[in-house]
Amino acid sequence: MSERLGKPFGFIDFRLAQCEVGDLIGMMRHVHQGEVVTTVYENGKRVSVKKQVVDTSVHDLAEWFPTDPDSCGFLFLDELTRAQKDVQNAVFELALDYRFHFHSLPMGWRVVSASNENMDIYSGSQMDPALYDRFLKIKFKPTFPEWAEYAEKVAHVHRAVLTYLTKFTADLGLDTIPEAGKTTPTPRSWIALSDVITYMADQGDDPFKDHNYLHLLTKGYIGDIATNFLDYIKKNYKVYNAEDILNKYTDELDAEFKGMLVTEIAFYSKELTDHIKKAGKLTKKQQENLLRFFKAIPKEGASDFWTLLSAECPPAATAWYRMEVVENGKTVKPVQEYTCSVLSKAKAMK
Repeated sequence: MSERLGKPFGFIDFRLAQCEVGDLIGMMRHVHQGEVVTTVYENGKRVSVKKQVVDTSVHDLAEWFPTDPDSCGFLFLDELTRAQKDVQNAVFELALDYRFHFHSLPMGWRVVSASNENMDIYSGSQMDPALYDRFLKIKFKPTFPEWAEYAEKVAHVHRAVLTYLTKFTADLGLDTIPEAGKTTPTPRSWIALSDVITYMADQGDDPFKDHNYLHLLTKGYIGDIATNFLDYIKKNYKVYNAEDILNKYTDELDAEFKGMLVTEIAFYSKELTDHIKKAGKLTKKQQENLLRFFKAIPKEGASDFWTLLSAECPPAATAWYRMEVVENGKTVKPVQEYTCSVLSKAKAMK
């Protein structure tokens, strides 16, 4: 929205279950002298009128309340169905008239809310029909590709979790109906598990070394699906490093990369780019092995890899791009030719 409008776009996030009504509408206080703004209609037009008051009570603006008339943004009211009744009542006026008492939100602001749908499962209450009627309702359920894109680019879900779920999409739990007190896989629980695995790996502790511990950890987040996940880790999950690709590339490794998903390739693209950036350059043998990897991976993954490598390692990428080999007595530039077939020629040459 900020890009679209060409100016800053505000975002105010309220967890209504933690709020009291004063957090929204501001606190009341007595003043000896002050100024209030009221609305009147003159010749059919709405206008604001300021007037001085003495010995009266006024509501202070809450610190979050946007006052710049030219500002715009989202006021996000989360967990509306968990809010106390007086808080929900305060939202009535805000959702319908975009104001509290005599204070109106700037025209560029929009009120957005969210809640879980099934209050028979979750702690909370059904929304009052009159309040519910004030909103445009959108039932949100992501598809697996939408979640996978979020998981990879925003949540940075661990490769082991992402590759498992890409192969067994039903285990993500998008269609699971939660039960109180029962551990079931959900997108939220998978991300929580991923965060723990990633943290352990970052601390130098291999989370996949002790399978008994991994099963205990996984079951605590996703329930009985943990057994399937552990079997996948034992039998199918392999991690190669940049050295394996650049210095020890084999036909077996080539076949492995040909069968990989784009989400898995993204992991190796980053591994290779980080390694090449640190090394500074590639040997002739490494350039040849990198070309084999480049040709083996899906074209979408190859495009992403080239974009990352050329941005992060310009000298090494340029030298690799210009690499020459002799085929059938003729000198060719295989990386350049293949890159032009993966990308548009103009983009490749640039």
